[in-house]
Amino acid sequence: MIRLILRHLVVFLFYTLGVSVALLMLPPLQGLALGLLLLWLLLRFYLLPSTPEGPEDMRPARRLQALRLRPLRGEVLRWTLVALPVMLVLSWSVGELYVSLVPVPAETFNPFGPLIGDPWGQLAITVLAVVAAPVAEEFFFRGVIQHPLEQRWGAAAGILGAAALFALVHLLPWVFPLHFFLGAVFGWVVYTTRSIWSGVIFHAGNNALAVLGLGAGEDPLTRPTLWEVGLDADWWLAMGVLVVSLAAAIRVAGHLRSAARREEAAASPHALQV
Repeated sequence: MIRLILRHLVVFLFYTLGVSVALLMLPPLQGLALGLLLLWLLLRFYLLPSTPEGPEDMRPARRLQALRLRPLRGEVLRWTLVALPVMLVLSWSVGELYVSLVPVPAETFNPFGPLIGDPWGQLAITVLAVVAAPVAEEFFFRGVIQHPLEQRWGAAAGILGAAALFALVHLLPWVFPLHFFLGAVFGWVVYTTRSIWSGVIFHAGNNALAVLGLGAGEDPLTRPTLWEVGLDADWWLAMGVLVVSLAAAIRVAGHLRSAARREEAAASPHALQV
């Protein structure tokens, strides 16, 4: 199990390094093209292998089971889309409260700052962050990593373990708790819906919101922390939004879980359960 997870992490880190180097070293459109090519190679030859040969975990049947490529449809899809804005508001409030407590370096949230000022750079960042990253990261962390952990140690351990690895590989220790929180949310929704696409949707929505903030020149880290200015109006606003959005998230999560259970109960008893 440990060797399997380490192999996945090494492959993911090499993929991420390749995309980052492409963005930083090449003109934006060339970097975008190379990033998308790397994603295709990753999917074609590692995450979605078509040959029955090779390691057992990479054989098509096992890999498809781990990835949970079940399409979202009907009531489950509707509640996933309803849950998305609730999750985004909750995530925003958690982030605001966190950066009011922890002095996070400004560059932490904008590692590709020079590209944001260029229109083609913005396009490259948007496509790779909102399309490529959610697919690659969800297929890895909520797919081939979380699923085996669930089978070995149970759902909670699988979700939290994959979330911890997800936060760790971002190599941003200042915001490890924020990435862990997001990873746990994505992991829960994938486990509940039995579909990787719910995690991709949540991940894409979160990244889209972040890209919009960068494109608008938003810099939330310039304000002082709670330890410097006390409980100001911004802190109370974020706390109020957190309370309301958390209550809404709990309610919507219950509806989503119920919808997923009804769909599973209505499925053929001979259907593959993953």
